[in-house]
Amino acid sequence: MPKNLKNKKIIIGVTGGAAIYKICSLIRLFLKNEAQVRVVMSENATKLISPLMFQTLTHFPAYTSMFEPISPNGLDHINLAEWGDIFILAPATANTIGKVVNGIADNLLTSVILALPEKTPLIVVPAMNDNMWKNVFTQENIKKLEKRKNCYMIEPIKGILASGKVGQGKMVEIEKIFDEVKKL
Repeated sequence: MPKNLKNKKIIIGVTGGAAIYKICSLIRLFLKNEAQVRVVMSENATKLISPLMFQTLTHFPAYTSMFEPISPNGLDHINLAEWGDIFILAPATANTIGKVVNGIADNLLTSVILALPEKTPLIVVPAMNDNMWKNVFTQENIKKLEKRKNCYMIEPIKGILASGKVGQGKMVEIEKIFDEVKKL
């Protein structure tokens, strides 16, 4: 039986992938089901969509920088990591996956992920070019990431990619992500 999402605290980590536009609909779906949502964006993500869009949807500022904190104590990465019940990394680029797997916390998004308590589920939803997805380094990183306790991978599907090419790398539809969250 799916769990009720009322008051579930969901953090969505958004990276600079072409599938970023789908996150707006995902947020709306969570809010419609009475979840609380916060968004953390990589710098590249802010080049594709304005943080104001996510603020408008969630009614809370999007977190974008370690050096422009929203929290009074300036520890957004710790506060967010401890606040959330679930962390969703979507779209997850090869770049951000590689950073997380190798413990690189050079931005707010990767710092929040590395500060997550082990009990917090991490849902990773990759989206990238099919050559990037099939690359041996990416696949090695995926295997390492899956070793994390409470890590759930929702692999990309075959479809038309941002380049116009057909291949495996397309981010799944938001309903699939929503269904996975309901199971937790």
